[in-house]
Amino acid sequence: MHGASAHRKLNMKSALRRQVLRNLTTDLIQHGRLETTVPRAKELRRLVDKMITLGKRGTEHDRHQIEAYLYKPKKVVPLLMDTYAKRFANRPGGFTRIIPMGNRKGDHAPMAVIEILNTDEPQAEVSFSYLIRSLASMQIASETKIVDHALNPKMEDDLVYANKRLFKKALEEQRSREKFAFKVKKAINNAQISAEQLQEIVDADMARAQKVLDRHSGKKIQRFVEETWPENTPTML
Repeated sequence: MHGASAHRKLNMKSALRRQVLRNLTTDLIQHGRLETTVPRAKELRRLVDKMITLGKRGTEHDRHQIEAYLYKPKKVVPLLMDTYAKRFANRPGGFTRIIPMGNRKGDHAPMAVIEILNTDEPQAEVSFSYLIRSLASMQIASETKIVDHALNPKMEDDLVYANKRLFKKALEEQRSREKFAFKVKKAINNAQISAEQLQEIVDADMARAQKVLDRHSGKKIQRFVEETWPENTPTML
């Protein structure tokens, strides 16, 4: 009977697969984030978490294990054993986040950004930037302050007494809004800001977008949003 696979093959021979993952792991630890395919990002997450755990232990044997696996040890080892060890001192695991970015043109491969969490500056993370742009996009469409509506989603009373098909559709939309509200609340807690401060950040992003929109006054707003912002609102894996 065929047993379960220990890891993803990534359509590579073992030697090439190991070399590619060593390169990606080194680059992610050095730069904090990178863009790659979703299968590679999921395989990379396991390796990066292991390297950060070794750095947190900080023994001489752990240092030798890191140097044996990663490239550029003079740059990477201090990051693991000093910067990331202090950052994740009270965190047992889950040091990375994967954000889907849609499919790549050409081969249609699913792409994602994988980044190491920045607990010191949550607003510098990619996920926070995309949340701001999602809120700003919603504010462009609704022309109202969006943060309060996003935090407190409500279903219209008329739809509660509608027919079964409309009620089912409204219920699905309400669940989607509640999931998005949970992401907004989580971002507020991680960034340690208030809803009013988040609204100010969204307004500032709107002002920046409005300047770009003025330069493209001949285009429709929907076309402008599609060209300057991501096609799909990213979700977290």
